[in-house]
Amino acid sequence: MATFLFIITPFFWLPIALLLCELLFDEWLQSAAYAYQLQGSVRISSQGDVYYRHQHGKLVYLRPLTRWLIVLRVQGLDHQWLLVWRDSCTDASYRTLKMFTYLHFSPR
Repeated sequence: MATFLFIITPFFWLPIALLLCELLFDEWLQSAAYAYQLQGSVRISSQGDVYYRHQHGKLVYLRPLTRWLIVLRVQGLDHQWLLVWRDSCTDASYRTLKMFTYLHFSPR
């Protein structure tokens, strides 16, 4: 009886493991598609106007979360939140955006 359970147990877990692998692969594909949707160029004016994918919006909230990530909340766009990573633009552009953050959106 113990030998029968030893042989049957791996075959019992195989479909469950394959199903979990399929679910993980599907989750990975969805996250890759979402990351692709967030790509594009962003223009921000000094008045707070945001141009992203031929859409116009108004900057409501801008905050650097870490040294490498800035979060923008934009009113009037399909995507309400935009993320700007440090490696997604040049160093000069990223520094300018951080200075814009500190000058216009920091509490005083």
